[in-house]
Formats: sequence, C-alpha cells, structure tokens
Amino acid sequence: MFGWPSNGLNEIEKQYISQKDSLHVDQGCLVWGYRIVIPKSLREKILREIHDGHPGIVKMKQIARNYVWWENLDADIERVAHECLACRSQRPVAPVAPLHSWSWPTQVWSRLHIDFLGPFCSDYYLVVIDAHSKWIEVEKVKTTSAPVIVGHLRKMFARFGLPKRIVSDNGPPFSSSEFATYLLRNGIKHTLIAPYHPASNGAAENAVRSIKRVLKKAQFENEDPHVALSRFLFTYRNSEQTTTGREPAVLMMGRRLRGRLDLLRPDTEEAVRAAQLTHEQRREGALRVADPGDKVLLRDYSKAGRKWQEGVVTKRSSPVSYEVRTSDGRTHKRHVDQILTGSKTNSLRKSRHSLSQVPDESPVSPNCPKTTSHRPVEDIDTEEFYDSVAAHSADPASPGARSGSPAQVPSASVPDRSPRLKRKAALKCLERLHNA
Repeated sequence: MFGWPSNGLNEIEKQYISQKDSLHVDQGCLVWGYRIVIPKSLREKILREIHDGHPGIVKMKQIARNYVWWENLDADIERVAHECLACRSQRPVAPVAPLHSWSWPTQVWSRLHIDFLGPFCSDYYLVVIDAHSKWIEVEKVKTTSAPVIVGHLRKMFARFGLPKRIVSDNGPPFSSSEFATYLLRNGIKHTLIAPYHPASNGAAENAVRSIKRVLKKAQFENEDPHVALSRFLFTYRNSEQTTTGREPAVLMMGRRLRGRLDLLRPDTEEAVRAAQLTHEQRREGALRVADPGDKVLLRDYSKAGRKWQEGVVTKRSSPVSYEVRTSDGRTHKRHVDQILTGSKTNSLRKSRHSLSQVPDESPVSPNCPKTTSHRPVEDIDTEEFYDSVAAHSADPASPGARSGSPAQVPSASVPDRSPRLKRKAALKCLERLHNA
C-alpha cells in the first residue's frame, strides 16, 4: 500500500491525515516530528507516568509535549488530573467573582446590615449600619444569645422604626428560631448570606473594622472605651461619607448634629433678636397699656361710618393686643395702635390722644378751658362747655383778672371780648377735641 487513501476515512484516520506531512517512521516507530505516536493500548500507562508526582494539568501537558503525541492528548491529561482524589482535595480556590454591589435603598432605615464584634476584652458589640444613610449604631452586649440581640434591636426600632429587611451572617443568634419569629411578627424580611463569605455582608464588615480600630486606640491610650466610641460615632455621623457624598446625620435626621465647633459660628437666634431690639428702640412713641376694666375708644371698622367706638377692656391677650367689649355686647380684638386709652395709662409718657390735654399753643383763644373729664367727647354737653368758658373768663384768679386787664387775644382771631366771639372760640376748642 502506497500513499494515503483519498476517501472512506473514519474520524481517527482524519486526525492523522491532517498531520501526514509531519509523520514518519524512525527505527520502526511512528514519529510525529520528534514525538512518538503512542498506540491506544499504551496510553493509560503513559498518562500515569506523566501524572507521577501530581504536577498539575499545566505541568503534565508540558512534559507530554516533549515526548509523546496522539489525538486528544490534552483532553486525556485533564481527565486523569480531575480523576485524581489527591489533586481534587488540594485544588486552589476559584477566581474571585466580579464585584456585585447591593442596591442602594431609597428610604432611610429600610435595610440594615448587622454583625458582631468580639470578643474584645471579654465583651461583644452588636454593630448595625443603615444601608441608605450609613448611620452606625453600636450596642455593648455580654452574650450573643438571641434574646439579648432582640432586646437591643427593639430599642433601636423604638427610636427609628421597623426596617423592611435585615442582612446578617449565619451565626447562632441570627439563625435561631426565636430571632426568626421576632422578625416575622414585625414584618421584617431576613436575608442570610453565604456561610463563611463575609464579603457578602461587606457593609457590616467595614463598620466592624472601623469600630474595632477605635476600641484598640482607646485601649492603647488607656481611655474609657465608651467615651472613645461615643466621640467616634459623633464625628462619624457628622462627616461626609465617601459613598453617598452626604453626612449620615443629614440623611438620617435631615440636619447636622450640633457640636462644639458650631460655637465658632454666630447664633442666628441671637442675631435676629438683636435686630428686633434695634427696630423696637428706633420706633417712636412709648407703649401704652390698658388694664382689664378700663374704658377706651377703639377703631370702628363697621359700615356705621364712625371712626371710634366706646368699649371696655376685657383681656390683654399679648403685650400689644387687647380684647375689648363694646356696648352691643360684641368682643373685638384690637392692636394697641387701634385703641385710645384716655388719661389712665401706665406708659412712660401720656398719649398724644389724651382727652385731658389741649395744646397751649392754640391759635384760637388762651381762654379755652382745660378739661380733665374722662368722658368721651361726644358726651360733653355744649351748654356745659360754654358755661365753663364763661366761668373761666370771669374767674378773678385767671391771668387776665389778676393783671386787671382783659386777656390779650390775637386780633386776627378775637378782636374783642364780646359774648358772641367767646362762644365762637369755645366752638373751635370743641372742634379740636373732636378731631383729636
């Protein structure tokens, strides 16, 4: 037989015919390049020889490529290595999978990651972190039993509410039936991570690592661990978080926590109060005060057309507000600027609206009487007022009587002292009181 057949080849023969240019016979052995072609009956022995010493799949392939060849050689080497019990028991861990992050919850305190720290100085610490705000809560516990954990979680839930989900490892307290019953009764879902894979609960692991460093630093400086932990949590909650870009306190409570450094900033409340005092001091006039039971005039905003209406103060509702009852039995609320208090006042100076004062600089007549009556202007009888004017003019104790000559009246107003002109002067005085 000479040459290679052109047709009727099986799968094995096809593999050899593809290498026909590299196959030759050397000293009665079929050789492919410089590698001996091993028949099927001897392949298992050659594989056991190559696997001697358990070199691994890569090393076995390197050795085989220096000596032997047959079809599917690499597949046979991998099969032998996988079937070896010793090699399988000592295989390295699988490559690390790509990072898969937890989804960020949109609500505060909706998903919590919890874990234990310890034992540290014979104590354990329960560490809880909120996935939304990164707010950390730490509770010192003596044991890691389920009742103790439930008690501390109950106090946290009383402050911040019930979460929707809790993520934890498979520790005894978290996998206990008591813990599962407590979560079920409160409508909280529980997610257990894969055993011995703490990276699945990375948020809690990072929080535990940070708290552990704080406790070790406190131990190194002989500081009270509770004080050191409180100071760290205060600073941490007020510091910007790298993942969210916001302070945990702002995301959790809507505000920053007030600290000693805030004393460096001006107090807004004090600044506002100082500005208010400045405005109050610049405001002209003194505060007029009316007591319950005082008769006053209050602004009338009804359609009756009157500007003022009589009333009695019933209550002082604020420093500048009063409740006044009118003659019709109705009660009105008025500001002190809408009230005429009369002569009885506790202000520093008498009101310019007082009915007991008539200006001395009146151009009408110096004989215009000064009345001290507390009655409203509308109640003053006209004839009574005229008589008062006449009596005042005839009074020998008046300035005109003492001087022995009539009072000097500006010629433009009263040229003589006739009764008719005196009556006219009295009417003008009364008109001034009406317009006051």
